[in-house]
Amino acid sequence: MTKFLTKAALAATVATGLFAAPAMAAPAGNADFTAKAKIVKPVTIANQTDLDFGTVTMNTSLISEKVTVADGAASVAVCGSTQLTCSGVSGSADFLVSGGVANQAIVLSYNAPPSVLTHSNGTNSVGFTLDAIENITLSATGTGSFSVGGEITVVTATIDGDYSAIVNVVANYL
Repeated sequence: MTKFLTKAALAATVATGLFAAPAMAAPAGNADFTAKAKIVKPVTIANQTDLDFGTVTMNTSLISEKVTVADGAASVAVCGSTQLTCSGVSGSADFLVSGGVANQAIVLSYNAPPSVLTHSNGTNSVGFTLDAIENITLSATGTGSFSVGGEITVVTATIDGDYSAIVNVVANYL
């Protein structure tokens, strides 16, 4: 009988080995991705007119007053009160953008904007603030335009003369 049980146990072991699923590792996960690039031509920015506050005449009672030029091709200098008189040619800085990609959005910014206009003697200055530049979308021909305005502050101690600052404008695609 022992022989029969041994043969039966051996047969059961062989049968289990034949029909049992082999132990396998779980399959490794995989996924695809798409590599993309958008290549665009650089834009060209051309300054058409400078930001000009014109001639500002101080009243003898001046303490502190602002002169503003709004952004926009038809803008002129506006003196804040009767403490100043604005005259002469004035207006915003106006720019043309060309050579860009049709209908592409452009982000405009200043590269380290100055906070003063400096007198031609190099030692005196007046406070200076630039307007924020609005972003633009280029036309179907890849062109556009924008304007820059600003504000200066004239105080009693301001001396006669010419004041200026160089402002650098940067354009990048959005």
